[in-house]
Amino acid sequence: MKRKKIYGIFMLVAIAVFLFAGGRILQIYLNYQESQKVYEQMEGFTQKIEDQNLSPEAVPGETPEEVAEQGFLQVDFNKLEEINPDVIAWIEIPGLEISYPVVQGRDNDYYLHHLITGENHKSGSIFMDFHNQEDLSDRNSIIYGHNMKDGSMFGTLDQYQSQALYRNYPCFYMYVTGYIYEYQIFSCYAAPTDHPAYTYDFPTSEDYEVFLETLQRSAEYNTGMTVTKEDQVVTLSTCVNTRKDYRYLVHGKLKQKIKMEE
Repeated sequence: MKRKKIYGIFMLVAIAVFLFAGGRILQIYLNYQESQKVYEQMEGFTQKIEDQNLSPEAVPGETPEEVAEQGFLQVDFNKLEEINPDVIAWIEIPGLEISYPVVQGRDNDYYLHHLITGENHKSGSIFMDFHNQEDLSDRNSIIYGHNMKDGSMFGTLDQYQSQALYRNYPCFYMYVTGYIYEYQIFSCYAAPTDHPAYTYDFPTSEDYEVFLETLQRSAEYNTGMTVTKEDQVVTLSTCVNTRKDYRYLVHGKLKQKIKMEE
């Protein structure tokens, strides 16, 4: 009798644990679905344009190239800004299927926990450091995104640990009204949160050169790219799930600025 009672208690505990775990899994799934639904709606404000007049413009230290025959995005920033006036750009990383609006808040905390639509959500948004100029004119513009377990947001950014992936997809793109900024990746690596990569202010050109040398020395592999004080950099940052005090970083230098003709 006593043994049956113990067995019954054990079964009740097991069922309770199972139901709790199942509830947590369902909650996580629904959270991912909520975020996915919002950002799929945002993708409705973009379309691939295969045949469009594009004019590459010179940037310091670079020679304009013919625009690659690939489908670029046309982004309806008017519609996005109606949803949230904090929208400043759109980022696309073709090899990782990353394609999201970029926002900028008054601090670096709000969009860690809020979707572009304003809902409190653990997926947050892709956002630019509030210290940066929104027009990407700084020497180092920093963009953050969560490393989500379902691969959303910047959840695939650390795939650049693979040099083979880099060789196939060496560039990412920032879209702003009327322009496409193409960035050539020159360094990828994991680093502590106090790494110099998060520097956004450089009093002298010499300070900036030291910064660039640090980024290149930190790289997991040699991309073969050179970077100079004439270059403007965008830094992409996401969490390293196995180390809370580390971030995975991808640095790209502005390769060319492409004007989208009306």
